[in-house]
Amino acid sequence: MAMPDQATAPAPAPQGAPEIRIYAHSPIIYWWVVWAYGFFCAALTYFQGERLTLGQNAKPLFIHTSPWVGLSFTLLLLLVIVATSVRARGVNALLLLLLMGGAGAATYVVMNTPGLWSEPPALLVHMNLAFYLLVSSVLFIVWFVIVFIVDRLSYWRVRGTQVERVQMFGSVLGRAPESWSVMHIRLTRYSDDIIAHKLLGLGILGLGTSDIDAKLSIFGGGHEQFRIENVWRAARPLKAVQAAMGPKATVVI
Repeated sequence: MAMPDQATAPAPAPQGAPEIRIYAHSPIIYWWVVWAYGFFCAALTYFQGERLTLGQNAKPLFIHTSPWVGLSFTLLLLLVIVATSVRARGVNALLLLLLMGGAGAATYVVMNTPGLWSEPPALLVHMNLAFYLLVSSVLFIVWFVIVFIVDRLSYWRVRGTQVERVQMFGSVLGRAPESWSVMHIRLTRYSDDIIAHKLLGLGILGLGTSDIDAKLSIFGGGHEQFRIENVWRAARPLKAVQAAMGPKATVVI
């Protein structure tokens, strides 16, 4: 992996060379589905829910009568937590889905087996309107700030034969610049995480996120290798690198 103390001083890029930027994103990019579904549940609760008062002089609560609204939100939240914490690729992703489905089915069977309980507890999950609005609003703000502001403060830039990792305010944080003059670059795109890349990243709709493995052959000898994670629509910058560098770049999409 590339380390700051291994980086060389930036060499001047050729004049007129196109600048190609590749942005990595934090895993919170996949949390859009939680706040979006939370607002959907809030709308269902507002238009189809009922008022419930828990005590005298208490403000009424809006609660949807169906427990599946709250249960589905809870299951989706758990799915996103697991999917963004454990990266499962290929067959492992299918095994993870089967494991989570089996765990959910086993919980349902245990909770509804009369022999295990004197009175089987009902698996009912209800959230009120304020819960959905609060969680979704806060999560949306955090998601927007990180995806569109924080993540864009750091990016990889390719200009001519120069590859740089640009970190705005990096000098303030004590981070040394990273830059290489390359003889050849190989970029390989991976989008084999079924849950993160295909489902949460909307890869099934032709959009999607990917991870990019980069291998650099540096002037003067030596190699560097690094991974750029959660790149939105990675095929576009990769094709631009191939067109700009020609035979000096090998791109696998």
